Formats: sequence, C-alpha cells, structure tokens
Amino acid sequence: MRSPGVPQAFTCGLVMLLVVGCTGDTEDPEPQPEDEPAPIPTEFEGDPPPGIEGELLRYLHGEGAEAPDILNDPMGVRISPVGAAFLISSDGEDRHLLHDAATGETLWEDEARFRGFAEDRDGERVMLMADTDDVPFVLDARGERVWSPEETGDTYLDGVVVRYPDEWSFDEPDGEYTVLDAGGDVLWEYEFTHGDADEDETSEEDAPEDEPSEDTGTEDEGTDADTDSADDEPGTGVPVAAREDLLLLSDGGAGLQARSLDPDSGSEAMGEELWAVSGHDEDLGLPASGPLPAPQVVGVYPAIEDPDEEGDGDEGDTGASDDASDSDSASGSDGSGSDADGEGSEESGEQSASDSASGSDADPDADSDQVVLLRWALAESPSTLSAHDADSGELLWTLREPGTNPVGRPFDPAGLTGSLHDAATGTLMLPQASGEATAIAVDTATGEVLWTLEDDDVSISLAFAHDGMFYGDIRTNDDQDEQLVLDALTMDTVSDELTSYVEAVTESGHAVLVQDRQRFVYGPPPQEGTDDTDASADPEDDPSADPTEEPT
Repeated sequence: MRSPGVPQAFTCGLVMLLVVGCTGDTEDPEPQPEDEPAPIPTEFEGDPPPGIEGELLRYLHGEGAEAPDILNDPMGVRISPVGAAFLISSDGEDRHLLHDAATGETLWEDEARFRGFAEDRDGERVMLMADTDDVPFVLDARGERVWSPEETGDTYLDGVVVRYPDEWSFDEPDGEYTVLDAGGDVLWEYEFTHGDADEDETSEEDAPEDEPSEDTGTEDEGTDADTDSADDEPGTGVPVAAREDLLLLSDGGAGLQARSLDPDSGSEAMGEELWAVSGHDEDLGLPASGPLPAPQVVGVYPAIEDPDEEGDGDEGDTGASDDASDSDSASGSDGSGSDADGEGSEESGEQSASDSASGSDADPDADSDQVVLLRWALAESPSTLSAHDADSGELLWTLREPGTNPVGRPFDPAGLTGSLHDAATGTLMLPQASGEATAIAVDTATGEVLWTLEDDDVSISLAFAHDGMFYGDIRTNDDQDEQLVLDALTMDTVSDELTSYVEAVTESGHAVLVQDRQRFVYGPPPQEGTDDTDASADPEDDPSADPTEEPT
C-alpha cells in the first residue's frame, strides 16, 4: 500500500521552491509620491468682468497673500460689501472681520453674531450685530460702533432708536413711545392708541351720511374737543421707517404718516405731521369692496436726476431712460391725464405702469431728492405700488403688479426680502409671489416696468446690482452655476462668459473676483496723500481746508 503522505510532502516542497524561485532577492518598492495639489495661482488671467474697473490690488490666499487669518477658516467664509469695505464672516463660528477694500487694512474684528444689514438716516449701509451676551449693537462701514442700547428693548430703526411701550406686541401696540437719535438724545415722545386708526377710518366712511345732524347743536364743543385732541397728538402710529429728518408711522390700519424729526424746527415742531396717505385715497385705485390693506414701506430711494436738465442728454448710455422719462412726463402733464391713466392701464396690462398722477408734471422742479415706495397687498387681488414725494407726500405714480403678494403685518419695518436696487439707473427689482412674472424691474422715477423675469427664467437668480448692471447666477443643463451680467435697463446680457466670478462689489467700486481657487481684489488703487483721520476731521479745526475739495 502506498503511503498518502508522500505526494503531499512532494507537493508542498514543490510549491515552496516555486515561491522562492519567483521572488528571489527583490528590494522593497519605492513609495509612490502622493498627488500634490497645484499651487494656488497668484496671477490674474484675462480681463475683469463688465462694470469692474481699476487694477489688481492683491490676492487673498496662498503664499505671500496680504490677507487676514479668517480667510483660512476650514469651513469657508462669506464676503459682503459694506460701504467701501468687505465684511468677511466665518462659516464655522460667529467671527467677523471688516476689511478695507482699497488698502487691505483691518477696520474691525471680533466674535459676534451677525443679525443682518440695515441703513442709517443718510441711507448708508450699517451692520446689525449682537455680542456674546446677545446685546445688540450697530457698526458703520468704518467699523465704528454707532449705537448700543441704553435700555432693554431699545430698537435701532434706520438710524433712529425706538423705545416701545412695556410688553409691546403687534396685537397690543398701545402706549407711550420715545424716538431717540443714535447718540441717545430724545427727539420725540408721544402716545399711540391703536383704536384711533379704526375710528378714523369709520368716521371717514360714515360721517357724510350719519354724523352731521348730531354735531350741529354742539359746534363750539366739537371745536374745543378737536383742539384738545390735536394737543394730545391723536392719529400717530408705530415707527416703521426713517430717512434723514423724516419718520414714517403706521397707524395699524390703511394709513401711513410722515412726521418731522428736523432738529432745526424747534422742540414744539418735533413730530409735526408733514403728510399722510391712506388706502381710501381714490388716486391709488384700490378696490372699493373688502377691507383695505395696510401699506408696506418697500423703501426710500434717491430720485434720479433728469440728464436733460443738466445738458447731458447727448450721452448714449442714458438715451433709453431719457425717452421713457420724457414720455411719462408728457402724459402726466396732459389735462386729461386721469382718464388716460385708467385706459392706459387696461390696455397695457397688469405689468405696465399707469401714467403719472395729476400734479406730477411738477416733479422735475420738486425739491425732494427722495422717493417713498409703498406696496398695498391684498390676499386675493394683485398688489399695487405707489410712489410718493418724501417731502410732500405727493403721489408720483402707481403700478398694478402682475399678481398677488404676501400681506404684511401693519407694523412691519421697511424693506422687502429679495429686492435689489441699482442706484445708477434707479431700477428696482421686486420679486413676485404669483403671476406670470417671478420678478419685475421697475423704474422708480416713472413707475414703468422695464422688463420681467418670467417662469422660463427660473434658472436665473439675481444676487446684487452695481453701476447699471445686475449680477446673478444661471443654472446650466449640467447643473452647474455660471454667472451672468444683465443690463439694468434692458435685461440685455452684458456678458455670460466671464473669466472670473464676482463675489462682492463695494460702493467704491472694489470687487472680490474668484478665479481658480484664488480670490483677487480688483478696483481703484488707494489715493495717495489721503488719510482717514484727516478726512473725518472737523473743517473748523483747519480754516484753510476746503471740505468740497477732493484730491485729483
């Protein structure tokens, strides 16, 4: 009998010989070099995007970058324009830095919670912040703290401070109000009773039919009562917006008042009513049936000057807006303007502006340089926009929007989420909650709808405006976001093939351009011989200084 162990031993030996013979005396393989990322570029390639002028000032990442450490945050950062600076915010923690766009100097840096942007009384952008103890404060574009609350509950509103009644709420707004400046000085104190607004509206509707017969026998008493009520300052409201020496109050109903905060008018005139507007006004053209809407303050915008008045009508870039302005002015000055308004609105559809209201032919000679824009939103009807002269309250134009929009609360502060304003052309982009258009571009001077974004344009998302252009993103077929630049007046594509991405642009024209993993700061170079301290100094300290002179 053959032993079964012989073939097994032979097989194992043969395998070992084969293994040794194949391997031999081999050396350990050299480690393969890991793929190293390409260095971050420091040279800007190509031309800057449209609207961006100047020169390359610095880059913000990589070796030799002149940039703060916050830009190295592993979670990334967000960059927003504030005046002539960039606010750099960490995505990983509540940490922020204010970066001078021209020089790269750090103006302010701290750990704080960012609550949003707002404006001061001059319309300049400020930052709403809260410290680690959740105490609010406000910074200006130079990083200076311009306001901190003196009492719990003090609220910053467009450069003024509102001290509300104790236990204030939207449903119970009654009580004593104090309006202060940012330095804490009291400007105006008054008392508001919410019921007054409802009583005033009821009296306006019913007085012509029901009340005259009852009041005829007590004429003197009524006069005295009216005088006393005037002394008690009836018909006030809750502050919702401010600009310069103007304070706008909502009465909780369909009315809005403008009150004076002019320090030169004297203490007795402080809080004096300048003008008022109500949903009952026939010129607004609101539906007569059903409850009237509360006006929402969209914003206070600078009035665009007519180039023809300054003899600059030969500039080609403003030709389109000049024609539109001339056309609207002509229709507004026509004696039959009110009839033409109604017919024109019906023929041109919901998206076109009505002609100027009666009296608007005096607009070119008006002293006001501000326009107050209101939205009257109804739950089941298209909303209406109305523009008013900030000084007189005069109705400049009205516009029926394409569809319905959200009905705001009566005491909501000014501003609409998603709106964009281009100061160079006076074009305002307003998002639409319903209708065929998702957004409309409105000329704030005339109320003309310049162009619209339709349902087919949902892939376009506008981000900001600068110097007559809207910058936005468009979603491509391969789900990639690309930036495009649109003309603010015509919606023409200025450029859709950019060599860099515009992340932010300041009022001074400085931009952060993103290209191939690098951020570049592009714009006008710092002016030599200027100093921030000297610029902010009181001219009276140097009699030889002329505050109107600027370095050339």
